[in-house]
Amino acid sequence: MAKKKKGKKMWRGFLAVLVAVIIVDVVQMIASDINSSVNINTNGIERVIIPEGMTNETHTYTGFTVYFNKDTHIPNCTAYELTRQEIQGDVPRAKNFLEDPNLEGSATHYDYTYSGYDRGHMVPAGDMKWDEQAMLECFYMTNIVPQKKALNSGAWNKLEQKIRNWAERDSALIILTGPIVKPEDLANTIGDINVVVPGSLFKIVLTPYTTPMRAIAFIYPNEKAKGGLDKHVVSVDAVEEATGMDFFSVLPDDVETMLESSSDLNLWNHH
Repeated sequence: MAKKKKGKKMWRGFLAVLVAVIIVDVVQMIASDINSSVNINTNGIERVIIPEGMTNETHTYTGFTVYFNKDTHIPNCTAYELTRQEIQGDVPRAKNFLEDPNLEGSATHYDYTYSGYDRGHMVPAGDMKWDEQAMLECFYMTNIVPQKKALNSGAWNKLEQKIRNWAERDSALIILTGPIVKPEDLANTIGDINVVVPGSLFKIVLTPYTTPMRAIAFIYPNEKAKGGLDKHVVSVDAVEEATGMDFFSVLPDDVETMLESSSDLNLWNHH
């Protein structure tokens, strides 16, 4: 009888090990499949689909792409890749904000003067230190939105710094940033050309080269932020719902669904 019990225990132990091995293999296969699919579709991963009815003109600069709205005089969205090498750049910060000669409807530096709002970069100067032309172009007013100073120099700046740390760790990131403009925001404007002041802003981050890929998003009201990153983290799906825009559409549907539904900050802090 004792031998039978011992045999049963050994058999159960073997089954437990076998199940664990199978689970590990399945997880690795899923991760491999996800990354294999993504590798096929990396071209155009930064592309943003603008909803029908939203005024937009797209222009690609040295370091980023802007989806600009000439009616609101602010970008709908900006998109770029930030690599580990690029954040090591030493190009000095540009000194002057410039009217964009490439796009109709660009605000000027003076539209923001005495407005009570900062000239808030969507593509931050700190991410364009790798190239003089990229630095200059991120100071075009088509990359700028009216942003409360308490947010711009506070939590938003901390978020940008955190993202640079992630780029250093993960080798490269895809970053999408823009305002969220609701119908009630349209009446709140500054400057001679009526630059619309957004009620909130979003930032989306995706790791294209990790296994598996990860994505996360943040929404901040255009005011002094309350709480840390964890209080403002959302899914990419939530940003799509708020803006009407479609992100990462080049990815296979199952991969896109998985990435865009995630809002787990722990996945980013513990890697």
